[in-house]
Amino acid sequence: MCDISVVIPLYNKEKYVKRAVESVLSQTNQRFEIVIVDDGSTDQSYQKAAEIKDSRIRIIQQQNAGASAARNKGITEAKADYIAFLDADDAWNPTFLETIFRLIEKYPEAGAYATAYQIILKNQRKLVPSFDYIPPSPWEGLITHYSKSVLRDLPVISSAVVIPKKTFAHVGLFAIGHPHGEDQDMWFRISVYRHIAYSHTNQAIYYRGLPNSMCTVLHTYQPYPIIDTIKKAIDHKKVRETSDLKEYLVKLELDYAERLINTNRLKEAHELLEGIATTRYQLKKGKILFLYWKERFLGHVMNRIRRARKYDSRF
Repeated sequence: MCDISVVIPLYNKEKYVKRAVESVLSQTNQRFEIVIVDDGSTDQSYQKAAEIKDSRIRIIQQQNAGASAARNKGITEAKADYIAFLDADDAWNPTFLETIFRLIEKYPEAGAYATAYQIILKNQRKLVPSFDYIPPSPWEGLITHYSKSVLRDLPVISSAVVIPKKTFAHVGLFAIGHPHGEDQDMWFRISVYRHIAYSHTNQAIYYRGLPNSMCTVLHTYQPYPIIDTIKKAIDHKKVRETSDLKEYLVKLELDYAERLINTNRLKEAHELLEGIATTRYQLKKGKILFLYWKERFLGHVMNRIRRARKYDSRF
């Protein structure tokens, strides 16, 4: 019986899915199964995944419903008590699972287990994230102040985390229908339930900016679910409203406001920005306000040009 089920949501990642799967097969600890959920890919993603021959791999196909739905399907199909997630365009270092098993042994009651990661940009530039309130590498322990740890880069990402099945029974599954913020929503819900065990060693590789990645989609059509989750947790007194939690909420709202501007929903963006008070992210707020006025000015200019052309066409 496998000890960890590795869930890989797959949508139009034909160039990268083999790399992701092979990074799992290359683990120093081989106690796993792989559940690939093909979320209605329209390219050769399914065929590329099916070419990898290993009895521990299962491929499930479903109509396109988004990454959260694919992850949730993988959770229900998983045979193990611990579920790891790996995006189809990312990869693990060989000792990722070895590190996770060590964390599970040290902190059996944790709500989740995660590691640090390295970022590789589209131009192959490498970045190492910086975290607040997490001791320097190679520290391992419990993240006891989650809302403080997320004020810079995010310590937990969807390609470097393992969650016990019993955790989902308490916090629920991933929010469906939200292309942005659904992963942060899950990590926050888990942090309210239990501490997250963490290894500050780079055990995963996050390839940022690749085609069909959600981070490259600048627009949005609905609020991040985590914004509502945090507000409800405060209202229902599940968490204490602290200055760092307020600033984390500001960070999320500023990011959402920027996406509203990119979706040309300027009025909503401005109303949101007007209600944001921040100390830590004042500069970021100023930059987004500048973007708002820039887009509003350009929109005004384009409207004048269109009216002028319409007037000229009458003669």
